[in-house]
Amino acid sequence: MSTTLAPDREAATVVERAQVPESLPVAQRDGDGPAPLKVLCVSNMWPGEGDPDFGSFVRDMCDALEGEDCEVDTAVIDRRGGGALRSVRKYLRLLADAVLQARGADVIYAHYLFPTGAIAALAGRLSGTPVVLTAHGQDVANLRRRPLRTASAPGVRRAAAVIAVSGYLAERLRESGLRPARLEVIDMGVDMAAFTPGDRAQARARLGIAGDGPLVLAVGGLTARKNPLTLLQAVARLRIGRPGARLALVGDGPLRDTVEAGVRHLLLEDAVIRTGAIPHDQVADWVAAADVLAMVSRVEPLGVAVLEALAGGRPAVVTAVGGAREVLPAPGCGRVVEPGDPRAIADALDAVLAEPPDPGTCRAAAEPHALSRQAGRVAALLREAAARE
Repeated sequence: MSTTLAPDREAATVVERAQVPESLPVAQRDGDGPAPLKVLCVSNMWPGEGDPDFGSFVRDMCDALEGEDCEVDTAVIDRRGGGALRSVRKYLRLLADAVLQARGADVIYAHYLFPTGAIAALAGRLSGTPVVLTAHGQDVANLRRRPLRTASAPGVRRAAAVIAVSGYLAERLRESGLRPARLEVIDMGVDMAAFTPGDRAQARARLGIAGDGPLVLAVGGLTARKNPLTLLQAVARLRIGRPGARLALVGDGPLRDTVEAGVRHLLLEDAVIRTGAIPHDQVADWVAAADVLAMVSRVEPLGVAVLEALAGGRPAVVTAVGGAREVLPAPGCGRVVEPGDPRAIADALDAVLAEPPDPGTCRAAAEPHALSRQAGRVAALLREAAARE
């Protein structure tokens, strides 16, 4: 596709070239029952060479669907940002890819209400392919703005079902006034084989972390929503009573320089480990090396990192705002705190470090959210959508 066309003309060209029938039947296998379900995953987040952690939870779910007798193809964006013009081109390419691949799919499995939901809706309408749409967080928060709510509406209306990754998000979606035909709560799950209770000392040795003092782990982007500056203040308070306590920040983001300034201001240069962005398959070692996970976001739609910590046998201190508290059976595996109060966060971290729960108890709390179990639920929903169309 030429990128010299004006955006509206380029989009029109995509549609003109998509010669598709009104509907396509679900494929049948010769002999012993139905063929694997052909799923097209459409997502604006997917791990790429330059962004190894970008949408890794979407890829993990698609990998798990392969184990549920699904064949998953993808139309995805695997890099962040790039400016306004480049973003337009990225989404036009995503549209072209989705429209062309939808012809061979039994069902489209799309992520994020807009713009991906709108792209999936158009691809589904042109090919007669049903759509199941997943809402993850910011896309639901965007519904507070009328233009984005209007833009999101076609995708929600076209979807045979909408999945919200937490009850919190499902309620926010209902409050927006958008009414999907079917709304289910299914989180993205945790890979129980990848995250298992590990030896803390051995993990620290692999990562080059010296000493045996308490290690607080935070996994996620350095963004305002993730609230890293308040966490730094909490760790500074924690170190008054536990001078050997350290913080590992696993992730990167626009607040990198601000976080560095905060580290210097709070005299935490020797107490904060910054890894930058790392591939998702390296996170398990950091969970094993840690004593407790801190997720003190201003709002957290779900918090897959909390599930990963629990599966790895580690407790968590999580924000009271959003869906993270839905997966933490407090106080048995951690604490729930108000995200704006560094003293309360420090006290919660100290309490968990003073009486750490049994790793097996934490892991048991993650079991209901096992990726294999959640993938089975998603696969069943995709099959229902494909059968009804």
